[in-house]
Amino acid sequence: MNKLEQLMLDRWDSGEFSQVAKDACHSPDAIAELFKLNTHENPKVAWRSAYVIDMVHDLYPQMVTPYLQFMATTVPDVANHSIKRHYLRILAQHDLSELADGKLVDSCFEWLLTRDIPIAVKAHCMTILFNLTQTYPELAPELKTVLEQLIPYGSAGEKNRAKKILGQMQKLKLI
Repeated sequence: MNKLEQLMLDRWDSGEFSQVAKDACHSPDAIAELFKLNTHENPKVAWRSAYVIDMVHDLYPQMVTPYLQFMATTVPDVANHSIKRHYLRILAQHDLSELADGKLVDSCFEWLLTRDIPIAVKAHCMTILFNLTQTYPELAPELKTVLEQLIPYGSAGEKNRAKKILGQMQKLKLI
């Protein structure tokens, strides 16, 4: 077992994880190891490593951008909602017009319509889909319909984000 894997198994210490993220900002090998740990059989190790990747992205996005294509193509098949949340959060902060394929777009729409998907996953999906409407305005009518379907039964956070995105879409004359 390597040092990063052992750290992910140890007790939760946000300060220590923050230091790991700072250290990883200067080590492409550490970033590669963190992505490898995302597939660890222990779900705790998997999601904690994704959390650290997310922290690295906040500190030094250039270290994670080489993995954007990987995240965009694998997130539809990720079962762990925590990993999914971190990947989507990172993807939502980038131009995916060249990276997003039909599978990612379809998955985002599907997750928006699935009741037991965590709110953060849905929020990031809304942002990703909205961002993609800038390049692919043909997505706007479907996104509008899905967001309108979400508003009646969604959580307060889901309703708020949906209404904000619908307002942005109207302002940009996408709908």
